[in-house]
Amino acid sequence: MTMGSYNHEWCNRPLEVKFDLFQKLVKQGWRIELDQLDQIENGEWWTDEVTKLPVPSQSTNRFGDIALVTWSTYVYPPESDDWLFELNASFDSPLEAYEWLAPRLDKYAKKWSKKNDDK
Repeated sequence: MTMGSYNHEWCNRPLEVKFDLFQKLVKQGWRIELDQLDQIENGEWWTDEVTKLPVPSQSTNRFGDIALVTWSTYVYPPESDDWLFELNASFDSPLEAYEWLAPRLDKYAKKWSKKNDDK
């Protein structure tokens, strides 16, 4: 399978299926973004002055439940500059985001396509 300018030999078939869907929709004009958020900049973590290690904020993240880096999904339909609120969420890993996004995006894109075909 070709993605971009290099070939992948997929060992993870479920992930390959998700990327097939993402590639198909991007070719149809959808824009899919995965944003990496550093929680140190958001105040959920801070950097210790002595050790330089990240420490969870004791007021909002005392148990470290909020990951040091999180990932947020943003999906834009064709010819739109507005992302879809229904397909926006935050996750602790890119794979978690892909697993959540793929079935919802597939369903949403089918509805969107049918609605626009009826126009």
